[in-house]
Amino acid sequence: MGTSSIFNGPVKPLLPDDYDDASDDGEDNDTPPDSEKHPVPYKWKDAKTSMTNYVKGSSSDRGRVMNRYVSAAGGSKRLSQSSVAGRSTAISIGRIIQDFRNNGVEATLQSLQIDCVGKGIKVALSQLVNVISGKSNFKEDIVARGAAKEAIAEMYRIITENDGDIESLRQIDDLTFRNILELFMSEYIFKRVMSALQSSFEKYESDSKEAVKKEQELKGYVKVKVELRMRDISPATLDYSSKSISVEIDNLFVKCYQAFEDYV
Repeated sequence: MGTSSIFNGPVKPLLPDDYDDASDDGEDNDTPPDSEKHPVPYKWKDAKTSMTNYVKGSSSDRGRVMNRYVSAAGGSKRLSQSSVAGRSTAISIGRIIQDFRNNGVEATLQSLQIDCVGKGIKVALSQLVNVISGKSNFKEDIVARGAAKEAIAEMYRIITENDGDIESLRQIDDLTFRNILELFMSEYIFKRVMSALQSSFEKYESDSKEAVKKEQELKGYVKVKVELRMRDISPATLDYSSKSISVEIDNLFVKCYQAFEDYV
């Protein structure tokens, strides 16, 4: 699982602390009996089985993979509570884009002690990732950093489409603002899932091209679900320096995770 071309190196596989790495045989035994049609908490074995079936091709149900993952991880609220680096990184991305729009790009970078004079745009944006995501001391930090790289890579794409003018980021409109935050959210959620369940790809998918295809399909599914959940919000209207912003972003994480809990 890699990241965008302006950054080097993949996000390494991770496992949650309470993950039970017992072997699974890929049998489709994670469907509750008729007496349990209401939402039930699934275990990590159920999540692994769903991913294994998806990887093997015995199931193409990406919704089941995501649903079992969210449930096994404790549900949308618990996942949001554990998204500490994800939440702070989302706030940082929003605040920086807001500062770009209000104060200009070079002025904002200078305020962050990022000197891009004579160093090139890629170097400046790489330094921006360090400012946004901080140190990667814990598993979830690494996931948030990987998602931040994708958001910054989208900013780089905007710059290249404007003849390399870094100040073009000052012209980010409300729709693009939301698209960048949507990208971060979907990448973050996808990378958390893969950090927990990627071992299924390593164990059961011998065809690397097919593995990449399945990863992209799962990523696309997450992206669509996140976009649907975020289509009614306007990130550009939020105040990313306010005391309430952490609560608002926490609610956003819950809302996005709930998209997978609502799977039938």
